[in-house]
Amino acid sequence: MSQKVNKIVNGPIPDSFMADESTRLESLKFDGQNLQVLDQLLLPHEIRWIPIDGVTAAFAVIKSMQVRGAPLIAVVGSLGLLLELQKMSQLGSEDVKQKIAYLISSRPTAVDLRNAVNGLIPILEESGSSDAEKLERCRSHLLDVYTSEKLQNRTLVWNGYQELISAFPNTEKLTVMTICNTGSLATVSWGTALGVIRALHSENRLKMVYVLETRPYNQGVRLTATELLHGGVPFKLITDSMAAWTMKNHQVDCVLTGADNVARNGDTANKIGTYMLAVLCQHHNVNFYPVVPFTSINRKIASGDEIRIEERPSGEMLRVNGVLVGDEKIPVWNPAFDVTPATLITKILTDFGNWKPEDLEGQIQSFVS
Repeated sequence: MSQKVNKIVNGPIPDSFMADESTRLESLKFDGQNLQVLDQLLLPHEIRWIPIDGVTAAFAVIKSMQVRGAPLIAVVGSLGLLLELQKMSQLGSEDVKQKIAYLISSRPTAVDLRNAVNGLIPILEESGSSDAEKLERCRSHLLDVYTSEKLQNRTLVWNGYQELISAFPNTEKLTVMTICNTGSLATVSWGTALGVIRALHSENRLKMVYVLETRPYNQGVRLTATELLHGGVPFKLITDSMAAWTMKNHQVDCVLTGADNVARNGDTANKIGTYMLAVLCQHHNVNFYPVVPFTSINRKIASGDEIRIEERPSGEMLRVNGVLVGDEKIPVWNPAFDVTPATLITKILTDFGNWKPEDLEGQIQSFVS
């Protein structure tokens, strides 16, 4: 496609848009030298902050899902590595590359982390620069992952909001459905899909949100419901198996989801259960929108067939809050993600515009050129 990418839809973004952050839960604290992350496994019953002093600690909270959400994973991994580079007086390129590979292995399906830390590779391999110059540029890159996420997220939320009010011009207030957690607890700003939902509420264009509980880790009931309660947003919690019946008996206008990995053809990997929602949307004539930052797009893969799906331990299904609810000998298959084919997607809402899946690859090329 030859047209130039319009990064901000119907811009500029008004200063008043989502300006009140008092109802937003925070996922981390960072002052440039010290990093703490919120332990999301303890929510909503306990607030506990975990100090992160380097790569090993960052890996641990990501692997254990004390920290989750593709944008937040990228930030925590990057800042963990940054803290180690701040302690270095001399750059060891091979050591840094090993740390990068180690971090990526914590959540292999989440491409944001891969894209963020792999951004150091060209710096490390560049000839003609001193080690001191490379070290400073690596530090700057990792800090930028954190600072740029906020600006990127603001644009993403605005673009998503603009798409919905234009797609439903005759609907004063929308009813939406969502899965997993894609809000401020998954980012360092308002969030992706839940960020757009919060924008609808802020602009008095939201009627109701149907929140899936999101088994087996219950991110919907523990995290999304907590965020919506905190923000005074109208919602109802449903089990994952109630989605079809809800669409049939209530006027659901659209489904908004996140995505951890997007192929060039528009296939999207997200929390297990997302593919199910897309199939149900097609049957019930409901619009289906993944809401994703550019960093979630994996330009190296052509389709979802190439996305590596992380499989999680059986205990996540057999236990609830540590309590065994099934026989430990039960055989379990526990994929953490599924892939929604592009043919089931209405549009992909991004911080560089909103695109039909078949237009995505051309727009990616325009955006990066």
